[in-house]
Amino acid sequence: MIVIEFENVSKCYQLGAGRSNLREAIAHGVRKLFDSRRSQARQAEPFWAVKDVSFQVEQGEVLGIIGHNGAGKSTLLKLLSRVTLPTSGRIRRRGRMAALIELGAGFHPELSGRENIYLNGAILGLKRREIEAKFDDIVEFAELGPFIDTPIKRYSSGMYVRLAFAVAAHVQADLLLVDEVLSVGDGAFQSKSLARMRELRDNGATIIFVSHQMAAVQSFCSRVLLMDHGRLIMSGKPAEVVERYEQIQEVARRDYFLKANASLIRDGAIQNGAGYAPEADAYEAIWKVELFDGSGHPTNVLQQRGADLIVRCHYCIPRSHSIGVPIFSIQIRRKSDGLVCCSPWTSDPQQSGLCGRGAFEARIRNVMLAPDAYVVEARIYDYLSSRQPVVSDPVPLLVPGDPVPEDGIYAPETVWSPQTPLPVAHERGRLDGS
Repeated sequence: MIVIEFENVSKCYQLGAGRSNLREAIAHGVRKLFDSRRSQARQAEPFWAVKDVSFQVEQGEVLGIIGHNGAGKSTLLKLLSRVTLPTSGRIRRRGRMAALIELGAGFHPELSGRENIYLNGAILGLKRREIEAKFDDIVEFAELGPFIDTPIKRYSSGMYVRLAFAVAAHVQADLLLVDEVLSVGDGAFQSKSLARMRELRDNGATIIFVSHQMAAVQSFCSRVLLMDHGRLIMSGKPAEVVERYEQIQEVARRDYFLKANASLIRDGAIQNGAGYAPEADAYEAIWKVELFDGSGHPTNVLQQRGADLIVRCHYCIPRSHSIGVPIFSIQIRRKSDGLVCCSPWTSDPQQSGLCGRGAFEARIRNVMLAPDAYVVEARIYDYLSSRQPVVSDPVPLLVPGDPVPEDGIYAPETVWSPQTPLPVAHERGRLDGS
């Protein structure tokens, strides 16, 4: 059964025309009287936050929505929750809805945690007897038992969002809207939050999930929509849509780098936007890190403990900053507290003067990380120098499953591929130089 249907939905805002109440309208009128010339020059411009979007959602489906900041993701949720109305098009929905969009909306700082549970529960549509029936579960989930009668103005930010999530997550709804809320709290609470979302999914709830955490999107969603500048550009299986999104992001990062370093890049250093030439003296960087499962398929999710993980790292080192004796290292850190769980490395004393464009690869065997969210970083140290290492941007890695009481620090068996400079036009990142 179809529970959500968007039919050619668009939402337009007038930039500079935000007069939503009497005070703003009076202020605008006064400014117009005394500054008519400037007011005429600043005519309100239309901004299409969502443009001609159509899709359907089946009952029990978990639909992910991804895209860059400003792509229209949150606007879709506001339209669906009727916080705002569409400029054109039609939206149909069925069933009781709960939204985990702005956690803690409606909380009063002077009231206690207990009082705010009743207040926020009422805002979310729960009746008093429903709140009373769920009260103990909410307090237990939020882990705030000793502080439940303390005014929440004395809560830490972590305590505040835990309480807000606990209330919203215990609304028995047919349709649940989730917008970037699984990043609240510490690592243990994030795992518990994701487990709660899975429980709601398994109980038949339809979930719309907006997130920038691609690992969580791939492991949690059954289908994903990709938004770009207000338009729906792709709908399909999570792995395929996430791959397309990451390709778009990679192009955006490359364009930003070229713009920021235009004066430093030699003529011809970039060929057809496909990569960086070995002779470029513009920068030194590990410009891309890719994760693959043991069979060589791209992934950001380790499907089971004990599986292999392949980490492939692409670098560009200018001749002016060549590395005397390189040490190649991979670090896997727990996202919640930065704990380095494993850090395999390799070095070849016979290899010296590393420069140019190339790649190195590590197959980490029998990965025994505890279920949690991690980040993977690549580093290149210079054995002959005390200068700072070349460090990549962190890449997310999710190990799904229920939390276990383990720190997860261990020394894995790692097989390294040779570090061979790649030709300029090389695109796929193989290490044999062919």
